Amino acid sequence: MPSSSTERHRSLRLEGILAGLLRYGAITAASWISLGMVLDIFKTSYSMSPIVVAISDRCLAIGVVLLITLPVMRVALTTTVFLFEKDYLFATVSGLVLVIITVGFLLGVFHVHGGSP
Repeated sequence: MPSSSTERHRSLRLEGILAGLLRYGAITAASWISLGMVLDIFKTSYSMSPIVVAISDRCLAIGVVLLITLPVMRVALTTTVFLFEKDYLFATVSGLVLVIITVGFLLGVFHVHGGSP
């Protein structure tokens, strides 16, 4: 049976990995959004080419997509860590959460609206 210090070390390592993912992911997403906003300010202040307008919109979109995918990446990373630690109960639970998120995303993307909203 593992000692409580070993379990605590694993728990702290997992928390550190997840915190790093969220921290650096949020910083990256904020950087993309900031770049898009700066380009958007220049777009409205000066007459910029359509290429700059497209780049501005893409930077904003990349930042928003990153912010949306961060929680999904956290669940995927947690599932992977639990599998490596051979903690199959928690790996199964987090895997089911990942499946539910994926099904919800696919239903939202491929849902065909019939009629008016």
